[in-house]
Amino acid sequence: MEISLIGWIHTVLGTLAILVALFIIVTKGYIKSTNNLGKFYIIATLITASTALMLYKNGGFNLAHVLAILTLVAIFLGISSEKYNIFGFSKYVQAMSYTGSILFHLIPGIAEVNKRLPINNPMGLSVLDPINIRYYLIFTVIIGLTIMIQWYFINEKRIMK
Repeated sequence: MEISLIGWIHTVLGTLAILVALFIIVTKGYIKSTNNLGKFYIIATLITASTALMLYKNGGFNLAHVLAILTLVAIFLGISSEKYNIFGFSKYVQAMSYTGSILFHLIPGIAEVNKRLPINNPMGLSVLDPINIRYYLIFTVIIGLTIMIQWYFINEKRIMK
């Protein structure tokens, strides 16, 4: 299956965004737009989600497009919560939005990787293939636990001071 130029930009930038986000969370505990890596993640994610809306090789508007829209909403919600402190919950919303956006990256990424690899015998041929669903559930739990840990540390004032 051939990948277009927009597809390559989308894939490379999306992969870099996920790796950078994981690095930020492991080393800093949360993503914020006020440092260079956080800015890179946010910009790369905005570009990745926007380019996803231009990719229609899989039969028109689908789950990947919905996730791209959710990613854009999550990023804009994260940016807004960094700028405005509403009822003291902004740091919690920021952590949930930015970290949750990683999951929105991962779900279509998992489906695409499993549709292509291994080259001669791909694991998951459809978005709803059972192996893909298992991966979605695993990563949903991991991201959910990560958000709960971030919330705990925010509450304990150990991060986002």
